[in-house]
Amino acid sequence: MTTVSINDQIVHSALKRVTTVATLPVSAMRIMKIAEDPTSTEDALLEVLEGDPPLAARVLKVVNSAFYGRPRQVGSTAAAMRLLGVNAIRNVALAASLNRLFRGGRTVPGFEADELWTHAVAVGTAARRIAERCRGIPQEEAMLAGLLHDIGILVAIQASPTEFALLIAATSRDPALSFAEAESQWLGATHEAFGKALCEQWRFPDALAKACGHHHDPMTLAPADQRLPAIIHVADVIAGRVGGGYTRSVGRDAPADGVCELLGLGTADLADIEAQLSSDVEKTLGLLAA
Repeated sequence: MTTVSINDQIVHSALKRVTTVATLPVSAMRIMKIAEDPTSTEDALLEVLEGDPPLAARVLKVVNSAFYGRPRQVGSTAAAMRLLGVNAIRNVALAASLNRLFRGGRTVPGFEADELWTHAVAVGTAARRIAERCRGIPQEEAMLAGLLHDIGILVAIQASPTEFALLIAATSRDPALSFAEAESQWLGATHEAFGKALCEQWRFPDALAKACGHHHDPMTLAPADQRLPAIIHVADVIAGRVGGGYTRSVGRDAPADGVCELLGLGTADLADIEAQLSSDVEKTLGLLAA
């Protein structure tokens, strides 16, 4: 049996053992089905949002936030959809749904799911800023990919809580031990593999699955698939440097060779995004709060 097939077997087995994290909120699942169906209409998405008032309220909070800088407040989800389009509203709604999923995660000594959510928000926020500068990827898609990038850690902690606790203890004891090395030792697969598989199970767009699965090595992908994972890679590094939340899994303090060149990002761009990230994260945490 090859190493790849062993890894696939471990990931598949883990997904069969998880419960809460494997199921998106009902509204989010309905939104994904609508987005998959080319015959769906705006009315179908509007019906889902209007049937979930708290989610609709969070979508409007995001749309009316400083991220969009609109001169006038948008008063309804229908108006928001007309302004941003179905795909953007889908991404915003899914992002808002993830808050409860992350914050309801299991806790082990040395690790808090809330801290993982804070880091996810930092990466999502930085990714949105990067997408704003380098173009080519919708800003809402970049933010959603950032929020999702470490969701494989939730899979690991639910599927193998004992082993995950040992992993956390080992990385706490030994600063030189990388998170990836500890994952290989204690779990047999990385959070990237778990996250990619979960996105595929959820039938998320392939670009999101690749961002989860390759945010540490985007340049190993085919050139056509590199851009979104590269954005998340840079955002992850920036969020790790700024700190806040669980950052042990970042694993490096500078982007990999070629990534910034691919995105057209210079040193000044990275410095600007990093300088405003703490303030941005505080605002985004409030926007996405349940």
